[in-house]
Amino acid sequence: MVKTNDRGVTMKRKTAKEILAESFRELAGTVPIDKITIKDIVYNCDYSPATFYRHFKDKYDLIAYDYVQRTSEIIVKFGTEGYEWKQIVTDCMRFFDENRKYMKNLLLHTSGMDSFVR
Repeated sequence: MVKTNDRGVTMKRKTAKEILAESFRELAGTVPIDKITIKDIVYNCDYSPATFYRHFKDKYDLIAYDYVQRTSEIIVKFGTEGYEWKQIVTDCMRFFDENRKYMKNLLLHTSGMDSFVR
């Protein structure tokens, strides 16, 4: 949500979805994905399970949302004039390099679930 105060200063507040995703990423920094529960996610950000389920059907739905949101800057550039394939590859590689530990955890510890793969 973006708001402008009475002095014309634009402020962006994080949505519940963004806060839940941050909580998940924080936990995924130290815990295998398959060991993280909804209870862990909501406890970490002081939300209730009801808030989680209002936005996501499960943690894999949250993973997919988070991935799309975080890669959207790259995705929206596809087909843009002047944005060459080499830059797309470079941007993708930079994203995966910067998020290497998190992505490795996702790929190694989501067996049996296809939500992330989709």
